[in-house]
Parts: sequence; C-alpha cells; structure tokens
Amino acid sequence: MKKVLSWILTLCLVFSSGCSLFSEKNADQTPDKNKVKQAATDVEGMLREGPGKYAGDKYDEEKVKAELDKLPDNMTTDEAYNHLVALLAEDYKPEVKALDELDPTIRTDRETPGSVNAPEEGKLPKRVNVEILLDASGSMAGRVSGGVKMDLAKDAIRNFVSKMPKGAQVALRVYGHKGSNQQKDKALSCKSTEVVYPLDAYDKSSFQKSLDKFRPTGWTPLAAAIEQAKDDLSGETGGNVENIIYVVSDGIETCGGDPVKAAKELHDSEIQAIVNIIGFDVDNAGQRALKKVAEAGGGKYTTVNTGEDLRKHLEQEYDRLRNEWTIWGLDSASDAREIWGEKIDILNEASYGIQDKYLREHERMVEAKDYLEKKGKLQDERALHDKIWNRRNLLYDYRYERHDKLRNLLWDSKDKEIERVKEKAGDMEKKYEQ
Repeated sequence: MKKVLSWILTLCLVFSSGCSLFSEKNADQTPDKNKVKQAATDVEGMLREGPGKYAGDKYDEEKVKAELDKLPDNMTTDEAYNHLVALLAEDYKPEVKALDELDPTIRTDRETPGSVNAPEEGKLPKRVNVEILLDASGSMAGRVSGGVKMDLAKDAIRNFVSKMPKGAQVALRVYGHKGSNQQKDKALSCKSTEVVYPLDAYDKSSFQKSLDKFRPTGWTPLAAAIEQAKDDLSGETGGNVENIIYVVSDGIETCGGDPVKAAKELHDSEIQAIVNIIGFDVDNAGQRALKKVAEAGGGKYTTVNTGEDLRKHLEQEYDRLRNEWTIWGLDSASDAREIWGEKIDILNEASYGIQDKYLREHERMVEAKDYLEKKGKLQDERALHDKIWNRRNLLYDYRYERHDKLRNLLWDSKDKEIERVKEKAGDMEKKYEQ
C-alpha cells in the first residue's frame, strides 16, 4: 500500500512540474502587445518607416488617446518615442520618390529649320549633301537681262555653294555639254552628263576649275542627269543624311527621257533625295513641265528670268533660313523655360509636401507627448521632447537641402540650355548671312 501511495505521489509531482513548465513556455511565447519596432534614428530611416497607424487622414485624436492609455506607466524615452512613431509617423515615400525621379536636366528638342529648299518640316541632319545639275545645252548660251545665261548661272551657283553650312558636301554635274544642238550631234549630246565636281566639301579653287571645264553647246538630257545623280549619291543614306538635288535649267527634256519618272524614282529610293528646280528664262509650257519634275521629286519649282532674279532667289533662301533659325532660337529658349517651370512645379509639390507632413507629424507627436506626461506614463518628458524636436529638425534639413540642390541644378541647366540654343541659332544665322 505504501508503494502505491509513493508511486501516485511521484506521478503527481511529475505532472505538476510538467504543467508548470508548459505554462512558463506559453507565457514566454505570448507577444507583448505594447512592444513596437525600434524607430529610426537617421533621416533616411525616418523617411522610410512610415506611415504610422494614424498618419495623415487616418488621424483621430480620441482613437490616438485610447491607444496611449493602453501604454504602460514609467516608459523610457525610447519606448515612448517608438510608440509615437508607430502611431503618428507620416508617409514620406511618395514625395521622396518624386524627388529621386526628378531629372534636373533641361534639354529642348524642337525641330531645327530645314536646309535650302528642303521641306519645312524636315530636320537639319548631321550631314547635308547638295548636288547641282546644271543645264549646259546650247540655249544656255542665250542672253537675258544682265548677261549670258550660262555665265549668270555659274556666278549664282558659285555664290550659292560658297555659303553652304559647315559640314555640307556639294557636287556639280553638267549635262548636254558635248557635241552641239544640231541634229547630227544629238546622240552624242544626249549621252553627255558628267560630274565635274565629285561630292565633297566645298573648296573655292577646285570648284572654280570645275565651272571652267564646260560651255553650253548641246541638247537637254535632263532625265539622264537625274538618273546619274542617284549613282553620285549612292551610299548617302540613313536618317542622319539629307540629299538635295538642285537643277538649274532653261528648258525641258529634249532627248526623249522621262525626267518626271527619274525624279520620282530618285526621291522614292533609299537616298530619298529632294529634287528642286530653278527654271531660268523658261516659257509657260516649259515651266509646267519642269514643275511636274520638281513635284515628282518632292521639291519645289521656281522661275527666274534674269541673272539678278537667280541671285535674289538664292539669297532669299538663305534669308528664309536665317529667319527660321532666329525664330527657332527664341522658341527653343521658351521651351527651356517651360520645361524648367514644369520641373520646378514637381520639385515644389514634393518638397513642400514633405514640409507639410513633418509639421503635421510634429504637432501631433507633441500633443501625444503632453498627453502621456499628463497621464504619468513618462520617465523623462524633457528627453522625449528633445527627441521629437530632433526628428523634426532632421526632416527639415533634408527637405531644405534637397530642395535647394535640385532648384540650383534646374536653374543652371535652364540657363545653359538657353545659352546653347541661342549660340546654335546665332551660328546658323551667320552661316546664312549674305
């Protein structure tokens, strides 16, 4: 009997001990409802740790006080501060993201004016190739007001190419310069089309020599000249290249070719050349025919009747471009100011958004701190007061420094961009001065 009682007593002690250990283990695993995450001590962490439970529009004074009433008495400064952050920290992430993504670079992309006789909507590319096709048929030996047509054409062309923009390349091809305008020489003359100045940068001496190589004699193989121009410009393709054909002629095709077809094929090819024509002392029928050629080539047709008209036409092209560059410079500067204004608005919205939030957050934390002090839940009210103010000051410094830095970068970038476009416009205006 004694052995049975001893066994029962031992069993009870074991169960009692086990239950006690089990209870202690459960007690250890029960979470402390008053324990919160350690609040950040640096400004970068402060900007990321929100939002608190009652941040922003979720704030409710009575609910906050109810939460504060649940907190233990005699809290340390860090404990109390951690609770205030968990309840009241604002969400700064949207504003910080906006500042991080704000590119302070100001760069305009307004289309630049086109080159001589190019479509107005075209950009001035990195490389401009101008090929002049000069009619050297016998009729160009005729006279108009001011002198012989060929002499006047050569003078105008010489003046024209000498003022090409820097980086442009020029070529000169003549046609109808062999044989004569007699029937017996028609076959020879109609095959005569020759590059006298291959595509290259303008060189005054070399170009003058090329003009001296021929005189007006034969028929007018305009279509053949346009077809050969395609070979002259082969390889000059791509989005950064603009090819312009400039025909100076006093008459229509006389060799049986189809210049309209040739101009269209050249324009539609990968070269994408623009075929412009100046009709020099051309009759009405000839003007209509040459206009069709220019239209097929995507270009323009202009009639001039004297050497002075030809010179003025080319000068007007430069005047037009010079004025367009002036307007481009003014409009681009305006674009730069507009882009700057838009980015300043983004900066101000984000920057002052941070300011509004940290001021609101600070006011609410101070009120909560005063409530905790009134309830006797703080060990050191002054230390918590200082900690709340330190948070406000760190956020103030962050906002001010980021705002000031980005604002200065935007101002500098705007001023540099305006100076860049003004300088570019000024340089181009000078290139087109007569």
